[in-house]
Amino acid sequence: MSQESLKVDVESAHSGGMESAYAAARLKDLPDDFGDAAESAKSAADHDPGVSGWANFRDKYEYQMRNVSYHAENLAENIQAGSVDVAVTHLEAADEFEGVNGAPQLR
Repeated sequence: MSQESLKVDVESAHSGGMESAYAAARLKDLPDDFGDAAESAKSAADHDPGVSGWANFRDKYEYQMRNVSYHAENLAENIQAGSVDVAVTHLEAADEFEGVNGAPQLR
C-alpha cells in the first residue's frame, strides 16, 4: 500500500457532510410541495372533458417524495457521522505514528 493511499482529507469529508445536510434541508418540504402541485394540476384539469385519477397519482408519488426526503436526511446524517469517525480515527492515528523522513513509523 502506498503512502498516498493513507492520506485522509478530513476537511473534504466534513464539507461533504455539510453539503448533504443542506441538500436534505432543501428536500424536507418536497412531499408537501408535490402534494400542492398535484392539487393545483387537479384543479386546472377539473373541467370537461376532465382528467381523473389525480388522488391516486398524488398519493402514490407523494409517498415516493417522502421516501426521497427521508433518504436524503438519512444519507446526510451518515455522511456527517462518517466524517466525524474519519476525523477521530485520523487524530488517534496521529498519536500512534510519527514521521521520519516522510515515512510513518510506529512508536
